[in-house]
Amino acid sequence: MQQQKFEATVATASVLKAEYFKVTSFKKRNNDKYAETAMAKKTNKIDVCFSIMENKIAKAGDKSVYLRIVEPGGKVIGSGMSGSSTFKVTATNEEMQYTTTKTSSYNNEKTDMCLTFEQEERNLASGTYNAEVYVDGVLSGATTFVLR
Repeated sequence: MQQQKFEATVATASVLKAEYFKVTSFKKRNNDKYAETAMAKKTNKIDVCFSIMENKIAKAGDKSVYLRIVEPGGKVIGSGMSGSSTFKVTATNEEMQYTTTKTSSYNNEKTDMCLTFEQEERNLASGTYNAEVYVDGVLSGATTFVLR
């Protein structure tokens, strides 16, 4: 019994936290360069940058980092063509759709990273979006941002 409690405590303590979110949305210009925009109808690309915080208890190594961008209506943005798929949430074993993913090498130190969602068509809705970051199937952090 004591061993199970200890393992549960270690599992909880080894969850990696994502903090210091910065979300930037861009429109693609005719010259293929990007310019910042806050307009939903003009957005082609969304960068979500954050820091995965130092955690001495977590195991070092490659981590699968998933980004879910949830639009105001509750739908996850992304398609199979843009690299979206599903992953399993560790706690519930439920399949969840993600917008984009990246494998990152984690060495128990604060790690800065950015994940990018890009699409040619501009069909995003105005409103408040949620950006959720999962590391190895565990929710690490989330933020909201507004597109007008």
